[in-house]
Amino acid sequence: MKVAKLLYTVMILSLLYVAVPIETASAGMFDRIKDIYQAPDKLDELQEAYDASIKAVEGQLEDSRRQAEQLLQRQQELESSNEAIRDQNEQMQARNEELARENARLVGQMEELEQNRQSLYRKAAIAAGALVALIAVYALSVRVWRYLTWRRQGRGGRAHDDSRGVTLP
Repeated sequence: MKVAKLLYTVMILSLLYVAVPIETASAGMFDRIKDIYQAPDKLDELQEAYDASIKAVEGQLEDSRRQAEQLLQRQQELESSNEAIRDQNEQMQARNEELARENARLVGQMEELEQNRQSLYRKAAIAAGALVALIAVYALSVRVWRYLTWRRQGRGGRAHDDSRGVTLP
């Protein structure tokens, strides 16, 4: 029972402690330190150094912001430049493909012309061979005709007595 009363009392006191508002301090960190150590001169110097360092940090922060803005602007310029270079590269690739197709077409024409030239050479060689063959056949036919004529007229001479005899050419 004593324990229950004790717990009951502790609960009531904690509820009262929670219900009563606590007064908040309005002094800053340096004011508290002044009150604790009663060192106003040193604290004023520390406060001035703290304020100076805050201003320096703020200045550095502003410089960092400016540099970040400049870097961001530079990055945007580089991105736009990069995009322009990509577009130019795509145009050049399209032009290269077009030139490759034109080159393939021209190679095809050259091969066709080479085949035509080879065909012309073959035809010329065949014509020259035929001409040589015709000349040879003509010469041979003249020889055969003369031989046959010589045999018909007699081997030793003409059927008419002629002092010149016929000789085989």
